[in-house]
Amino acid sequence: MKNLKCIIETRMGSKRLPGKSMKFIHEKYRLIDFVIQNALNSKYLNKKNIFILTSSKKNNLSLVKYLARYKIKIICGSELNVISRYKKFDDGKNYSILRLTGDNPLIDPLIIDKFIKKFFSIKIDYLTTRGMCHSKNWNVKSDYPKGISLEIFSSRKLFFDRKKFTISNYEFPTWFFFNKKSNARVKKFASFGNIKKYLGNRSFTVDTIKDLNNIKKFIKKNNCIPGRNNFINFCNTH
Repeated sequence: MKNLKCIIETRMGSKRLPGKSMKFIHEKYRLIDFVIQNALNSKYLNKKNIFILTSSKKNNLSLVKYLARYKIKIICGSELNVISRYKKFDDGKNYSILRLTGDNPLIDPLIIDKFIKKFFSIKIDYLTTRGMCHSKNWNVKSDYPKGISLEIFSSRKLFFDRKKFTISNYEFPTWFFFNKKSNARVKKFASFGNIKKYLGNRSFTVDTIKDLNNIKKFIKKNNCIPGRNNFINFCNTH
């Protein structure tokens, strides 16, 4: 896909689980390895159009050093003002941004590919798998379990409305899309296949030590390896 860029947000300063990006969730692989390798195994993504957005605080130095092995461009910026990191990424051109976060290790390549293809096949500005239950203006429930989270949007819409960001929403780059603070055309990405069987029954995100232990058990039990369609395979065989 032309004019497509993937951004992976990750940092070491989580309050609930400090350093989670570098936590091992497999005997050989860390949390961030799953996210990056799953993205790299999408047929639409590669080392040239994937970017890591992280914080410039010193506690992220070990993460930045570790990520050098992937030879992916890393952009460092404010710890809390995430939108400022996006501003560094802005080159004045219009392109589509696929947003991934470093705490969702089981976003597998097949879901990414179907999601990207859907966005480019319809005329919209923002597509998401997420349900924004905390927004009064987006009463749409997700068709995916927590942690199977994807967002893609037009950079033109993001940077055109960036003056609307305030300190209350600096951490959420897509805040005004699901709060409908702009005239962007937004749409939910419906699930497919057997995914709905696990809606609400499991969480595949890592926010706490309990989440970390649960994802470790899931990965070990299901022989998950980064870069494979682990979540889809699980849904199809259970």
